[in-house]
Amino acid sequence: MPPFIAIPALACDDRLYAPLCAALDRVQLTTIIPDADSFAACVDQVLQQAPETFVVMGTSFGGRVAMELTLTAPERVAGLVVIGAGPGPVADPVAGRRRSERIRGGAFEQVVDEMAAIISHGPGPNGRTTQQAFRDMALSQGAALMARQSDVLAKRTDLWPRLADITCPALMLWGVHDQFSPSADGLRMASAVARGRYVELPDCGHFPSLEYPDETAAAIDHWLRDSGLAQ
Repeated sequence: MPPFIAIPALACDDRLYAPLCAALDRVQLTTIIPDADSFAACVDQVLQQAPETFVVMGTSFGGRVAMELTLTAPERVAGLVVIGAGPGPVADPVAGRRRSERIRGGAFEQVVDEMAAIISHGPGPNGRTTQQAFRDMALSQGAALMARQSDVLAKRTDLWPRLADITCPALMLWGVHDQFSPSADGLRMASAVARGRYVELPDCGHFPSLEYPDETAAAIDHWLRDSGLAQ
């Protein structure tokens, strides 16, 4: 089985995938955190650290990097897993830049709390744990990284017309109640990619790997088996 390279969401780290790793014990997973000023530079950073051939998995910001990487170096990518990341252009560049300005202007912890409040679905234990995990990761990674990654997100272009160029097996995995990226994007993406599959998790928000790690692992495991990658 090819190794996995995981690219976390905005301001997150390998803790985003820790519960998933425990459930996917057959998978060799390495987390890479891009820190650059453009998607192209983020892709270069990942490719420099990744093995020759790998499955790339990304969540939110990391999912967008994973898509860009698959389109840039398809010969390196055995499979693609996108979690809660749409391929569309930035809807409001001004709002995107405003978040970076707020972070740099001293409102970093306030921005983190605002995002944490809608990162999960529902007030249950999984939701509270997910919110706290995001706070812990973001505060640990720091304001500078969050601002730089926010700058990159504010430069998103339209990848919809290019999705047909993705020929490797691809899994689009979404929480139905994702408030950052609509699940309808995942369904449409799976239809646009030749070997795409869409899986949605009910009662789940933006971070399935934390809210429902066992269900997320099962979806990935089934996809690996069905796509022939689990060999």
